[in-house]
Amino acid sequence: MIIIKNVNVITMTKKYIDPQKAILIKNGVIESIVDSTYTPDGEYAVIDGDGAYIMPGLINMHIHLGDNKDDLLLYLVNGVTTIRNMWGYEEFRIRNWLFGTRVFNHIKLKKQIEEGNVVGPSIYTAGPLLDGDPPLFPKFMYLHVIKDRKQVEQIIREQKEKGYDFIKIYSNLTKQNFDDIIEISRHYDMPVAGHVPDLAGIQHVLESKVQSIEHLYGFVNPYKPELNVKKDDVRRLAQIAAENGVWNCPTLIANERLANIERQQEFENEEQLEFISQRNKKAMRFLLNESNKLYNKMGVKGNHAYMEYYFYIVEQLRSEGAGIILGTDKAVPYVVAGFSEHAEMKLLSQAGLSNYEVIRAATVNAARCLKKENEIGTIEAGKKADLIIMKENPFNNLDAIYNHSGVIKSGVYYSKEKCELILKEIKMKFV
Repeated sequence: MIIIKNVNVITMTKKYIDPQKAILIKNGVIESIVDSTYTPDGEYAVIDGDGAYIMPGLINMHIHLGDNKDDLLLYLVNGVTTIRNMWGYEEFRIRNWLFGTRVFNHIKLKKQIEEGNVVGPSIYTAGPLLDGDPPLFPKFMYLHVIKDRKQVEQIIREQKEKGYDFIKIYSNLTKQNFDDIIEISRHYDMPVAGHVPDLAGIQHVLESKVQSIEHLYGFVNPYKPELNVKKDDVRRLAQIAAENGVWNCPTLIANERLANIERQQEFENEEQLEFISQRNKKAMRFLLNESNKLYNKMGVKGNHAYMEYYFYIVEQLRSEGAGIILGTDKAVPYVVAGFSEHAEMKLLSQAGLSNYEVIRAATVNAARCLKKENEIGTIEAGKKADLIIMKENPFNNLDAIYNHSGVIKSGVYYSKEKCELILKEIKMKFV
């Protein structure tokens, strides 16, 4: 049992801060929030916040959990206590490993973390993604090529039975494929999230009430710029997103970096690269260069050429009341677990969100999207004790979150010193 005393609590249930409070934690759950003068019965380990600020842990709503086990710790020590994995794998395949992709059994890993046998953020995960014929990615990459409605029902039923949390859809589905997935997934109470299929279109997808759309695809399609939404139509579509409760995960950092060869050296010099293996650095460089070659071959602009338009879309979504959530698309070159969330927050700020709105995107909004608002996303009695302690008020300066003085995950306290030691141990592997 833990009591955190002398803290200013950013509950994220409201815009103002509750000063000089204490938080009691028992069995990994927030038991109560009381005045700092309160002395509890029983034995509690005391953490003196000494006037610090405390907020809910960050929730990253778009990651790809790959073969780097250090990522789990990199998330945690950077304040990321929950992740949504967008492509689930179940077994080791040599071709996947050689291709540098996703060799965890994500359902098994999720349970190991829930049971406390592995240290890391809580995981919500899709299964193998559903795409059309031909699929965008090679068929060996653990995906389903959808042929008919019967196949859709079998896949969704199996993913539900295996314990996956939602269905991930991709770009090459037909409109009929998409409609079948939406109808059948509702029968099995499985949310649908992912790319906007080109043949379905953004308006139809929004009106179908998917859980979330990723990367602002559908508004912008760099591979097929003729499908890009005209600027005059963005506000109307933002209204439709708001009316239908569709969440939007811009992954601005991924759009900024995917094929941005002009800024590659800048990305190479970032501190976060010190926590990445040489093998993964080579994979990043390869993917960036190949993505750039692909865009050049197709005669189209890379995602990064649309950054100002992405900012405009985010601002229109915000102004129309459409939900925005934080995601990074970790797996894109130079997007690093735990570090890139903080860069994404700054990009959301650059797009026009206030610091309070940015933090909402990474906490309460994400919890609502997951339909886990009774468990995570705010600081309230009965919620998981997933917390970040900071010396400064993050409403004034988002850097306060990155420069935190401690993280609590399910009631386990990781001091600043402990976090720095973990980072040092990871860094030393690659010296």
